[in-house]
Amino acid sequence: MSSQNKSKINGRATRHLRPLQRQPLQKLYAKPLPSARTGPLYNAFSYPTKISPEAIALFIATHTKPGDAVLDVFAGSGTTGLGTLLCDKPTEELKRLARDVGVKPQWGARKAILYELGTLGAFVSKTMCNPPDPTAFEKAAKEFIAAAEKALGSVYQVKDPSGRVGQLRHAIWSDVLVCPRCKRESLFCDVAVKRNPLRFVDDFVCPYCKKKEHIDSIKRATESVFDPLIRRYVTRKKRKLAVVYGRTNEKGWQRRAQQDDKAQLRELEQRHLPDSVPIMEMVWGDLRRNGYHTGITHIHHFYTRRNLLVLATLWKTISTFRPDIQDALRLLVLSYNATHSTLMTRVVVKDGQKDFVLTGAQSGVLYVSSLPVEKNIIEGLRRKIKVFRDAFALVQGSKSEVRVVNGSSTSLCLDRNSVDYVFTDPPFGDYIPYAELNQINEAWLGKTTARKDEIIISNAQRKDTADYGRLMATVFLEIARVLRGTSRMTVVFHSAKASVWKTLTDAYTRAGFSVKTGSILDKVQASFKQVVSNVSVKGDPLLLLTKTDNNLKLKRRRSDSEEIVRDMLARVDTKSASAEERTAERLYSRYILHCLQQGVAVSMNAESFYDRVRVLERAA
Repeated sequence: MSSQNKSKINGRATRHLRPLQRQPLQKLYAKPLPSARTGPLYNAFSYPTKISPEAIALFIATHTKPGDAVLDVFAGSGTTGLGTLLCDKPTEELKRLARDVGVKPQWGARKAILYELGTLGAFVSKTMCNPPDPTAFEKAAKEFIAAAEKALGSVYQVKDPSGRVGQLRHAIWSDVLVCPRCKRESLFCDVAVKRNPLRFVDDFVCPYCKKKEHIDSIKRATESVFDPLIRRYVTRKKRKLAVVYGRTNEKGWQRRAQQDDKAQLRELEQRHLPDSVPIMEMVWGDLRRNGYHTGITHIHHFYTRRNLLVLATLWKTISTFRPDIQDALRLLVLSYNATHSTLMTRVVVKDGQKDFVLTGAQSGVLYVSSLPVEKNIIEGLRRKIKVFRDAFALVQGSKSEVRVVNGSSTSLCLDRNSVDYVFTDPPFGDYIPYAELNQINEAWLGKTTARKDEIIISNAQRKDTADYGRLMATVFLEIARVLRGTSRMTVVFHSAKASVWKTLTDAYTRAGFSVKTGSILDKVQASFKQVVSNVSVKGDPLLLLTKTDNNLKLKRRRSDSEEIVRDMLARVDTKSASAEERTAERLYSRYILHCLQQGVAVSMNAESFYDRVRVLERAA
């Protein structure tokens, strides 16, 4: 590649190295840094394990000077790029965060290059980091929604309990259960849900023959239907429309499904679908489950017929708008697609609530509940316009430059010694299969992620820990090549498995990096996998890595893990420490940091660590 074809970042490769301005970096790493899951930039597009752009901006502005080059080799949805833009246009909240931490960043423009293998992540990154004018976007988005709504006609019109015409807000569908004794069918919402108080029950009692069994052992009914898109019969789970929630003259209501609803569904089955519907086979991997994914062989099987029609109409309507606004409109639609427009949308039960609480898809999985929800996509998108407008406004006018490369970070098209700082959030082993997860959105973009290059531990892809480590080591060697000798790298990582931590440490030490210091990135709200897992880790360990004079190897001396745990418990002042700092989950993150900073191999999984903490606390 000629020097003329290199990025602007590469053009600074021959510049004399400048020592980093002395900053109290120890303050930045001294205590857990909050990474709030709020604000327009964070909420515009949902993406698993996402870090707030404001937190990343603080790291960039503290570790670098204006004009410096920043690199993220696992860019995800582009938050490092957004953080770079905020460095030149810091919000008052970002400035307040800097004051609270005790650092004095040098605000100003930087240059960022983001590498992201995933089709979806790269698209989100490019669009968010190169946004349209907020006012022009808002105007176009409103016109876009109105045009699609006109083309769709009465798809969301429903009758209220009095027979008047209203608008559908959302509808609950229900699995159909088959009694093992009498073989008669009943709806999950009728036999598994009790009210006063509202709750799910574990026992199935047949309303006909009174047979009693655990609910999980009851067979779900299936049905064979002709799929005109793939021109063959498919066997899918049988679901029935159960409860309809609507609005008439701004007044909300709900009722059970009735004959008019069934007639409307039959009419929708006869409506022609636009050619924008992606006819793409679902490439299943580690996330497939035999139960709730029965019959889902193609992307369009994740939708009700109505919402498939709505999404396809929206997608086709985008092409009628001017080219410079189309990607922003596509991003708006995709922001509501997989999480709120598919059968993965769901309801949950919360204490004190008389009715179900509506929510979106669970993060990091492709779970379809026994009570999937059909939302009004038009209403949802109309609400999201303001979020995107406000997000675009926050970074509009920033003089920072962001370039996004949709490709593998195992081979960086950057000059040696051309990067001043790296902030990155690598894939956490087998934690999230991004390529499998993102293909619902990527199908609408027309291109899915190349899984052969995905850095992951996956049974479905036949990639074990050694494969993950080999690919990760290649990336760190590339980082070592492009990072200036005195520059630094911040790595955010999360795992409950000692083997994954060993693989990470082997990868960066092989590339000549060592841990200078570390901290915790304190995410305000845990992801679904963290919430439900018995071996979750509270807060993501955050490592500051620097190049060593030689290829430092991780010390292989055996450590007394119990002694380390005892020492950590002794150093936690139960009176002054926060409840968060005293949890076993937070202590495990501290244990990881202790091992990595001391050059000691991580030898305990989170589960065994928690067991030792409980034993030692009882003994005390």
